[in-house]
Amino acid sequence: MLHSIKRIWKILSPLDRRKVLYVLVLVMGMACVESAGVLSIMPFLAVLSNPQVIETQPVLNQIHTLIGANSVEQTIVYLGVISLVVVISSAVFKIITQYAVNRFASLQRHYFSTRLLRIYLQQNYEFLIQRNSSTLVKNILSEVDQLIWTLILPALTIMSYGVVLVAMIAILLIYDPIMAFATASILIFFYSVIYIVIRKKLEQIGQEFGMANQQRYHTCQEALGGIKDVIINDAKESYIEQFEKSSRVFARHIATRDTLGQVPLNIIETVGYGCLIGLAIFLVLSGKDVSHILPVLGLYGFAAYRMLPAAQNIYRAISQIKFSSEILKVIQPEFELEKVVGNVKTQQKLTFERSIRLENISFSYPNRSDQQILRNFSLEIPKNCSLGIMGKSGSGKSTLMDIMLGLLTPQQGKIYIDDVELAQDNVSSWRALVGYVPQSIYLVNKTIAENIAFGVSKEKIDYAQIIRVAKLAQIHDFITNNLKNGYDEVVGERGVMLSGGQRQRIGIARALYKNPQVLFMDEFTSALDSESAKHVFESIKDLGKTVIFISHKKFEINYLDLKLSLDI
Repeated sequence: MLHSIKRIWKILSPLDRRKVLYVLVLVMGMACVESAGVLSIMPFLAVLSNPQVIETQPVLNQIHTLIGANSVEQTIVYLGVISLVVVISSAVFKIITQYAVNRFASLQRHYFSTRLLRIYLQQNYEFLIQRNSSTLVKNILSEVDQLIWTLILPALTIMSYGVVLVAMIAILLIYDPIMAFATASILIFFYSVIYIVIRKKLEQIGQEFGMANQQRYHTCQEALGGIKDVIINDAKESYIEQFEKSSRVFARHIATRDTLGQVPLNIIETVGYGCLIGLAIFLVLSGKDVSHILPVLGLYGFAAYRMLPAAQNIYRAISQIKFSSEILKVIQPEFELEKVVGNVKTQQKLTFERSIRLENISFSYPNRSDQQILRNFSLEIPKNCSLGIMGKSGSGKSTLMDIMLGLLTPQQGKIYIDDVELAQDNVSSWRALVGYVPQSIYLVNKTIAENIAFGVSKEKIDYAQIIRVAKLAQIHDFITNNLKNGYDEVVGERGVMLSGGQRQRIGIARALYKNPQVLFMDEFTSALDSESAKHVFESIKDLGKTVIFISHKKFEINYLDLKLSLDI
């Protein structure tokens, strides 16, 4: 458990760690107030059981004098009111502390999720294409939630209730060290035995829980992401069966975890009650009178009232941490990626005036390092020139384009923009100068205008530019004549409300929106008929930009200044 807490501490940022210390201060204050509440009950019960004790006990006599009571009855009333006020104050302070703890945990979920999303989006393209997107989504949402609710919040629970438990035992130690030691030993013995018995089970179901949760996300993404294929191939039942299996394991293990966390409660409550009765019998057999027995029982009863829930919450927190230790093995390496991102230098300004030059480029994908896609490849593209790339499937056309876009880093060779090498410290500046039209256009469930001005907040969209690029992409007339809300029409998830050709035209408009100096186009006319493709192509050529174009259509390649054929 201590190892898990250390790993959690490493994940926290310096600001988060300071917040933990602030919470700890509140928790210490809560423990002090709780202790005062327990101590305040003893004088009240002592005077209530034997009013004459005021004269025999110096401390009670001083309290009687200090509060200015005129009679023993007044002293009892004052002591009762004081005890009630202390207990109420303790409850109020406890509520405030619990709010602070819960607020910290909930906001930490927000910070962790946002931080993890930022880490992923700042990784290079090679990292992202090697990871399953459903796994990344699960880490950002589900695993972060599990980290908070089953690791960080339990750790805070151990911290807060641990202080209360120590404070209660300290009070009992001051009053009667032997009884305090016996009480602490009984609690530790029973909880330790139960934890030792079930810890292996917790670890086992924790591993199965993590795997089941991952499978749930994968199944949902596959089924909903390829819904057309699922329907056509009648694969619905297969996916439902897969999801049902993993979801059942997920739900069953949550129930097992919570049950195992509650197991000691009934046992310890019974033991605590038995100990209290045993203490009363022991005091009676020792010849103590009622005036002595009642305050002692009151002290131990009230202390037990505070200690048992504290001990139970600590045990439950420990069992949750043990159950969820596998989550840390998943999440901690993800946060360590932040260090890699943090090492990237400040982005340098890059301009494009003369040419794009590739020198001796060799590249292979990390998972297929023995299969080189490009080997000692060199190329120069002058500014405002157009290049057409042709080749068989798998010949490296799209890979070459991704390298020029700065998405993939070659194992050998360099790329120069003018005479400046393209590197991590200027790649963002380079991407600001380029537009990209992929073969498959990704549209979000937003308006036409928001999809064209992709990544621009709605209030900052330049509608004049939107209309201009829509006309160049041959999509303006369709938007204004066929869509009820025009540019404010929502396209549906992945643009399902539009045809393939319409989605491609929007993709072309998107690439042109930021007025790039270089246009990269990967089979951008594949969903257009020949006449439409010709008009769109001529409009783009008339812009006088540098165009790098992948195509299988020879008539399109003939429009270009340079031609490149790639063979496997």
